[in-house]
Amino acid sequence: MRFLFLPFIWLGRLLHWIRLGVLNLLTLVVLAAIIVGLIGYFANQMISVPQKAVLWLEPQGSLVYSRSNSWESHLLQKIHPGQNTILLRHLVETIDHAAKDPHIRVLALDLSKFNGGSLTQLLGVAQALQHFRAQGKLVYAYAPEYSNGNYVLAAQANEVFLPPLGMALLTSFSNHNLYFKDLLDKIGVTVSAFRQGKYKSAVEPLTRTDMSAAAQEENRAWLATWWQSYEQAISKGRGISASDLQNYVSQLPQLLQQYQGSAAQLAVSQKLVTQLGDAEDFRNAVAKAMGEKPSKLHTISYRRYYRSFAEQEHEHGPEIAVVPIDGMLVPGNNEEPGLVASGPTVRQLDRLRHDDEVKAVILQVNSPGGDVNAANAIRRAIVRLREAGKPVVVSMGTLGASGAYWLSTAADRIYTEPTTITADIGVFVLFPDFSGLLQKLGIGYSGVSSVPNAPSISPYAPLGKPEQQAFQAVVNHIYGHFVELVAKARHLPLAQVEKDSQGRAWSGVDAYHLGLVDGLGGMAEAEKAVAQLAHLQSGHYQLDYLPRPEGVSPFAQLHSWALASLAPSLPQGSERALSQVRLLLDFSRPYGVFAYLPIAPKLS
Repeated sequence: MRFLFLPFIWLGRLLHWIRLGVLNLLTLVVLAAIIVGLIGYFANQMISVPQKAVLWLEPQGSLVYSRSNSWESHLLQKIHPGQNTILLRHLVETIDHAAKDPHIRVLALDLSKFNGGSLTQLLGVAQALQHFRAQGKLVYAYAPEYSNGNYVLAAQANEVFLPPLGMALLTSFSNHNLYFKDLLDKIGVTVSAFRQGKYKSAVEPLTRTDMSAAAQEENRAWLATWWQSYEQAISKGRGISASDLQNYVSQLPQLLQQYQGSAAQLAVSQKLVTQLGDAEDFRNAVAKAMGEKPSKLHTISYRRYYRSFAEQEHEHGPEIAVVPIDGMLVPGNNEEPGLVASGPTVRQLDRLRHDDEVKAVILQVNSPGGDVNAANAIRRAIVRLREAGKPVVVSMGTLGASGAYWLSTAADRIYTEPTTITADIGVFVLFPDFSGLLQKLGIGYSGVSSVPNAPSISPYAPLGKPEQQAFQAVVNHIYGHFVELVAKARHLPLAQVEKDSQGRAWSGVDAYHLGLVDGLGGMAEAEKAVAQLAHLQSGHYQLDYLPRPEGVSPFAQLHSWALASLAPSLPQGSERALSQVRLLLDFSRPYGVFAYLPIAPKLS
């Protein structure tokens, strides 16, 4: 009879070995984690900055305000290294610390693998470089070629290197979009847009064939502010006048012909660069400035240098929490790059409300807005924070528009950079109608309803006149609510807010003069204001930068990675337009109301 039990004996033995294997594997994972943690800890403790050192700043990737600490985010960055990111505050803190470090005499800025960022971000780094030079220290810059994004940083250097066959391709700032109405008409898709606000142009790529006159007026205004700020940064670094820079940008084709196609010689003649040379010449020049042979040059990377001081500089005492609002606002719980889900963000703010160590909160906003319900849910969480006695101050980065401005009105104070694009107080609803496409494909749409003659709102049938009027009434109501929120929060007359709203995006400078924000400045000004409101003295609190809150879907980022992988094969600019269309259509639905500004102002 024993043979009858043999299968169970073998199964028991198999399960025993599987159990042992799993336990051993878990033990190894735990030990490996402990070892890696100890190595990282002692490595940070052992970092020392050499005497007479060069801070070798070689940023790889694009500037960002915030990052996720989730394991899938790190995994996707490993899989797709082209999506590397650089935390803006880490880069600026590194340069600022080096400016007062007697060990650091020269900063070498190698921009070969730098993918740029928004103008607001770039100007923050440029100001740090200016401060470094003001301490009597040297900055050397190099890139195989220059464009608007990396040149504004290189322009802050004492010596700017460019290879003999390189080029400084500086262009005027512009805002162009793809418009899909003709395409949608051809395939039988109609997008109904219900909006309130003369300048509310987010719907135009789906409803027009070109940019409206109102959108052109709006864009020209903030582009002019951007260009003026860019000119000032170049002038401060290189001493090039605004007229000379404009002449170079506008006459570049003719100037290249005059110099027989030698773009590098042209850049030297225009004082955009100071030296022609490759990466080896650049390194040799840095070594010469240090009085060393290139082989004896003492360098330290910016990431390693940051770790050398970051752990030692933590303040003690009560906390000011910095919460990122970085991306388009959407309802739900799925966090992914470029989006801010209201669920995790609200939970993060509510946790801070109950955290006795947290005495105040700074919202680091970089968002074009998005779903109105998402914006309002976050706004209500901000109100709860303030009602709990915790001051809240908003620091806007590149964008603080539409829904992002909606939620910001709940804060005690709002600060923007001069080049921030903000306000855009307007509302819209999109409703796609695919009935024409179904007809072209030979697909019918029919059925019955439980209530006779009741409207059946569906993307597979055209909207009736009553439904259209109803949607417009909803938009008008929410827009009126938005205007009232702003008037009450900013202590402005309702008529004035109505006049300055109309879905118009303003630069930070213009918004300040209109009373829509409290001041011009970045995180430093926001920190000073919120510390004062919370009665915290300098040196007696710590600033705690929180990561992006994690949602419930660990694989939500995979489709974004797939889009990023596809992007190089798409025509220049089309990936941004297609991404905007995808977001708008993905989230458009009869009950989806938007306060959103479709601008992705990255300079590379």
